[in-house]
Amino acid sequence: MNSPDKPKAVPYRPKRAALNLVDYLVIAATVLTFLIVVAANNPHARAQSRAAADIIPASQLPVQTSQLGSEIGLIKARIGLAMGHPWL
Repeated sequence: MNSPDKPKAVPYRPKRAALNLVDYLVIAATVLTFLIVVAANNPHARAQSRAAADIIPASQLPVQTSQLGSEIGLIKARIGLAMGHPWL
């Protein structure tokens, strides 16, 4: 006694391809971006940008002096103005 109204399980089969044109474009853009990042960060592909003659030794660098002690009031005032407290 088979009943004709009994539901039957049917496997789902899509009528189109699993990947469409937009999917392929996204995959291509991702691969291209990855290759660009790898090429930009490859240390072997870069030319030696500095030769030994281009490097300035520490003895030839100019002397830098600090003047923070004389300008401490100006620094505090500038920080106060930036924080919205003009009375500091």
